[in-house]
Amino acid sequence: MKRIISYFVLEFVLVQCTFAYTIKLCFPEKYKKYEGPFNRAFETVININEWGNRLEYSYYQTMEDYVKSLSLYKCDVAMVEPALYDQFYDSITSINYLNNKEVNQTLIDRMNDPIDGEIYSELIKDIIIGDKVEVKAFPLFIDYGILYYRKDINVSPPDSWDDLKSLDEFREDLDFSVSNTIYIGQFNEFREFFYNLFENVLNTREKINYEVVEKETYNTIKIFKQLFDNEIIDEYAWHLNSEYGVIRFNERKSVYMRNWSSFLYNITTSFNRKKGKNDNASFGIKKMLYDKHSKTANQSRAINKGIYICVSTNSKSDYLDDSILVAKTFSEKEFMKLLIEDSENIFYDIPAYHSLIDEVSEEEKNNFNNTEYCNRIGCDFFRELAVDHIIPTYSIFHQDEFLEKLTEFFEKAKQFFKSSNDEPDEYDSSTISEEKEIVTIDILMNSFADYFKDKYVEFGSPTTIIMIIIVAIEIIITCVVTYYLVKHRNFIEIRRSSPLFLITMLVGIILAFCSILTYIGKPTKFICILRPYVLVFTFGLTFFSLLLKTFRIKVIFDKVNIQVKDSNLIMYLCILLGFELILVTIWSIAAGMEPVVKMVSKEMHYYVCQNNKDLGKYIQTALIVINGLTLVYGCYLAYKVKNVYSEYNESKVIGLSIYGIVICMIILMFIVNIKGLDHTTLFLIQSLMIILSADIILVFMFTPKLWKLHINIISEIPYEKQGPTSTDKKGSNADQENNNNNNNNNVSLKKNALPEGDEQ
Repeated sequence: MKRIISYFVLEFVLVQCTFAYTIKLCFPEKYKKYEGPFNRAFETVININEWGNRLEYSYYQTMEDYVKSLSLYKCDVAMVEPALYDQFYDSITSINYLNNKEVNQTLIDRMNDPIDGEIYSELIKDIIIGDKVEVKAFPLFIDYGILYYRKDINVSPPDSWDDLKSLDEFREDLDFSVSNTIYIGQFNEFREFFYNLFENVLNTREKINYEVVEKETYNTIKIFKQLFDNEIIDEYAWHLNSEYGVIRFNERKSVYMRNWSSFLYNITTSFNRKKGKNDNASFGIKKMLYDKHSKTANQSRAINKGIYICVSTNSKSDYLDDSILVAKTFSEKEFMKLLIEDSENIFYDIPAYHSLIDEVSEEEKNNFNNTEYCNRIGCDFFRELAVDHIIPTYSIFHQDEFLEKLTEFFEKAKQFFKSSNDEPDEYDSSTISEEKEIVTIDILMNSFADYFKDKYVEFGSPTTIIMIIIVAIEIIITCVVTYYLVKHRNFIEIRRSSPLFLITMLVGIILAFCSILTYIGKPTKFICILRPYVLVFTFGLTFFSLLLKTFRIKVIFDKVNIQVKDSNLIMYLCILLGFELILVTIWSIAAGMEPVVKMVSKEMHYYVCQNNKDLGKYIQTALIVINGLTLVYGCYLAYKVKNVYSEYNESKVIGLSIYGIVICMIILMFIVNIKGLDHTTLFLIQSLMIILSADIILVFMFTPKLWKLHINIISEIPYEKQGPTSTDKKGSNADQENNNNNNNNNVSLKKNALPEGDEQ
């Protein structure tokens, strides 16, 4: 009978084992200590006997082994952080599998929680980046970046990077081996370097945009370089990742270490063991350092990275719901409470539910008691961090293709790390390839810093120098033309072309050349506001003058009863120019342009002037439309008067000038909108188009007049004076007769010259 009972019991056990599935969890090795608390909490929340499956844990030493955890180790459930979540997004199963309404509702409820919803939502935000809008992980822990420092060395912990740099002055006074390190950061792995870098960037209180990132990152790179040059960070420490940095600090081989709060248990237990051996080892924790020279940073801000739990695509489809259930359970608030209250008293991490580290009243302690936990980790310190902390660190910088550039930089950093480690003891020319780039710390840091250098048309560049010389020559030529025009303004060819309008056009041409200079140098808000004024004056004085001269010819040709004397045309010019100036003034006051960085690609960015409000865009569009219509109308007028002929008729040269300007503007608009052009190329093309437009007017409008003036001077033909000579009287009578003929609508206008002086 006993044998029969034993047989059935054994068969029952075998059947249970046959149908039970083992859910494999892959966590970083630093969480191995939590295996007991994890199991106890899970069994409490989930009835393990009814569930019928088992949990099995595998541990990888560093997050760098995360790929192995998903593929080689065949994990069902794994821990992940934002950078790795982004990188291996396709290897993670959606937790909304089969439109799991329960999971969806769980996420919604947690984000809407009146106490913890804000932080939980921020954690979710940090993994919704780019096109990765589907949530595939549950927030588990919050990992704070903090500064660990030694208390057994008589040195006060620094508050800023300047305080840290000053340690170099009394290094010899420290009881500190030369083989040891003053400061350990993490720079040899992409994610760690990312957080070390942007921890300092995010200390700014400015709104995070590309310009702020550019400025603060460049400053941070310089700080790191100075620390390296002063051996505050030595080459050995530069190569340490988070895990090995902890080992180094635990061995008291460094004074300070920037690392994560998730290592607090490891460091605490290590130093406590030393104390048990009559050692005076002790350490403390504080906020990370900040840059005192930053205009907006007056203290350090804490940054976080979320630790998430997700389900791998390796999980068998038949047990996928069970894997999702495990991930969901591990991330529940009740699960975290059980970890905090666990009898082993070894839980040191910060849960995703920040309210669990708040003070608990005596009445509430019957339901939840975190006193022992808070005494262990120092809840007051982390509560203080939470007052001014940033959670979605990764998502903030997942924009403008910046992270791609950071990845490229880190590839070069790897060359530096490798060359530093593999450097031969003796020089051997056979080991050096001509094609292999030797990366030094200077090359490494400069390669990244160069990306953040201000990109604009520099005064010292060859292109700029050549362009300035060309502009100077053009301005001198225009000034010479203006001088001759004023000096010989009574020359009949010039007088009949309205010298006032010719001078107005020349002033506009000089302004056109000067406008090129406003695109040289780093743009400021003043320059961005000045540019529209210069362009409006340039376009108005040149093209509007051409337009009005053509308009006068058409009015005379069509015999329209409109006043077109010089005084009338000047009034029309002032109205047109004044209207545009009013628009530009409103634009400048209400929504002026500001310098911003335009991202073309991860290799290219540069400063442009951009509207800071929608009103500016509307006014800018209105000006473009108005001037565009003016160009079209100018072409129409030029076409209508093309057949007017006389010795002094300017219709053809005016038409050619208008056509030339329109063609240049069309070419410029087309080229400027071509993607991928760098700032130097755009400056060169834009400058050449402006110069070409101005030269077209100079050539067509002024060259013929100056040539005739030159011929007359050589021939010593006297100017036509306005004195009362008999010849002049005859000429005056002839002019009066022509005017009378025009007033009488004489059709002979098509055959004869326009009236002298263009005074109609």
